[in-house]
Amino acid sequence: MPPVPAGSAEETLSGDWARGAWDEAAFAREQAALGRLWTFLGMVADVAEDGQWFRTVLGGRSIFVQRFGEEIRGFENRCAHRLHPLRTGDRGRGPVVCAFHHWRYNKDGLALGIPVCDEAFGTSPKALDARLAPVELGVCGGLLFGRFPSPGHSESLADFLGDTAPLMETLCPARGQARRIGGEIRANWKFLTHIGLDDYHLVAVHPTTFGRNGYLKAADVTYARFGRHSLYTTEAGDDPAGRILAACRAGTYLPRDYVILNVFPSLGLSQFHAVDLFGRAHYRVLAYRYAPLAPGLSRLDGWLLPAPEPAARRGVRGVIDRIAAAAVSRIVPFHVRRVMGEDNAVCERLQTMARQMDAPQRLSPAFEARIGWFEEACAAALRGASAPAGAEPQPPPDPPPT
Repeated sequence: MPPVPAGSAEETLSGDWARGAWDEAAFAREQAALGRLWTFLGMVADVAEDGQWFRTVLGGRSIFVQRFGEEIRGFENRCAHRLHPLRTGDRGRGPVVCAFHHWRYNKDGLALGIPVCDEAFGTSPKALDARLAPVELGVCGGLLFGRFPSPGHSESLADFLGDTAPLMETLCPARGQARRIGGEIRANWKFLTHIGLDDYHLVAVHPTTFGRNGYLKAADVTYARFGRHSLYTTEAGDDPAGRILAACRAGTYLPRDYVILNVFPSLGLSQFHAVDLFGRAHYRVLAYRYAPLAPGLSRLDGWLLPAPEPAARRGVRGVIDRIAAAAVSRIVPFHVRRVMGEDNAVCERLQTMARQMDAPQRLSPAFEARIGWFEEACAAALRGASAPAGAEPQPPPDPPPT
């Protein structure tokens, strides 16, 4: 798909896009609709060992993802008996056992360990057939995606990701090692997502980092749109987006400048230049998601990874490069937290105005077009909504390849 140049038609946001930032019912409808679409949940490395699990949210509902031997499965985080939460921490390791009545579940979400089942329910656990609501999972590189099974939503993960998949596999490989960052922000997830799609705020919000050289030039910015998803880069030349994707497909990609890939609804992949040391440029990748917890509350889940690197240099230079890379890995998290903290502060101030966002907002065609694209995808998802996601337990879907 050819890139869309910055500086195309002017766009505006209608006055109702932010209703979910303060209206509980609107937030619930929005999240239920998005829960039917493939959504980034976490990293495969977070469930690398048997029994490892992590908890997150999907479609406004608490879920958990767990490894069972060679398979990774996902389920809604509520017991099929009395709806008690099965996982009460963010991550851990162990069997699926409810702390309320000790119901124990297998990898298919079936309750096969039910204390005194014959006396309590007059039948066997197998005949009772109590199941957890499944989450369908898929993998791209080292990234885990999920959705609630829903009639009419049969799009494969490969089709959903489209041309963005090679870049995702390159920036977040299956065996990539990541350093986690995160925390709660008192702002709606859309405000936080929008600021990652906004290339106009750099001087005002990040004056000592991204904005220290002044405002971007529209001619230096390339946007590319891939259905629901979008890419931003400051790489020079003709069709830099196409060149990046071609190099990823060929296995020859190396970073040259800033690249951000936004995968709808909530995955951001940011490749950025960290520092030049001893004749070598050091790049890093931040994979992140703002998990929607409530209309005015989100949680940042972030993972810092090394970017693709050129072949290792030999001898003393190679030793120096390894020492430099280790130093960069220690320093970068501090700077990333500072930059994201500056963004978060803006979004928390925007949250205080959520009820007053009832007028159209003008978007810069040169630097804010991706926000309009994102909201178009949100509107399309809401139009396609039907029955509540995750409402009924179903037979488990096939597990993703690992």
